Amino acid sequence: MAMDGVTVAMLRYASAVARLGSFSAAARECGVSQPTVSNAVADLEEALGARVFARSTRRLSLTPAGEVLLPLAANVVRSLDELTHEAKMLRSPRRKLLRVGFSTLLGAQRLALLMEPFARQHQGVEIIYKECAHDHMESRLDAGTIDVVCGVNLSAHKSRSRHMLFREALRFIAPHGADAGESVMLRDVARTRLLLTDGSCGLASATRELMTRARLAIDEYPGHAISYAALEEWAELGIGGALLPVSHIRKAKSSALVKDDKPITLTYEAVWRKDLVVGDHTKAFVTYLRSVVSRLARGIAPT
Repeated sequence: MAMDGVTVAMLRYASAVARLGSFSAAARECGVSQPTVSNAVADLEEALGARVFARSTRRLSLTPAGEVLLPLAANVVRSLDELTHEAKMLRSPRRKLLRVGFSTLLGAQRLALLMEPFARQHQGVEIIYKECAHDHMESRLDAGTIDVVCGVNLSAHKSRSRHMLFREALRFIAPHGADAGESVMLRDVARTRLLLTDGSCGLASATRELMTRARLAIDEYPGHAISYAALEEWAELGIGGALLPVSHIRKAKSSALVKDDKPITLTYEAVWRKDLVVGDHTKAFVTYLRSVVSRLARGIAPT
């Protein structure tokens, strides 16, 4: 590394000479030969255009220029050492934490099953799960207080990377628990007043986006449920119809939701900031997400 002819080695050797008062002592500390130190100091003086050491047969002292410049050189060396140390700690911190945010829609149990092989293989990594509201989860990712977020309908951004975890079938519960048949077309569902959650889990935004992409208007019930059980109960009471992923339907009659004769699914994803994948354990986790989780999820996600 050089700065207009000045290298880090020159600064390091010269700082050691100034601190120890000897070329030979500096060479021993730095693990190099004395001529190496002497030549580096001479090259530094040439690059700076000033003598920094006054040499005599009896003693080594700093010149007026050296008294000004060498403390600055020592500061540069310290700063570079701190930079190197901090970079090493980021790659291999003493306490390896992996902070995973997730929505209630995904659920802690399924997430833990997906992460269990990684936790077993990396017992030195402490995984901290944080259940978050949908919008808070994304803001915490942006703030760097969460390493990875898992959910549905997560925003795209050039600073982020993403990987699909699994897909889950979306089903329709008709008002009054009516039997809508084995399957129901999305355009027919759009004719029904729909019950939505309060937006904290991502299901409401995913439902709105689904209708928007299909160019269908949505008739939303003005009230919002805070649980999937409430959606199911309200639908059975006839307040409106509900769209729910199959894993969150307890006992209500439901129909597969289809569009163009294809089942409609929710896509669960893991999203992370590219610039935060620095530590060895976070790199290993991203590799795990990309290579293992999708295969593992096939045995976990209900269809």
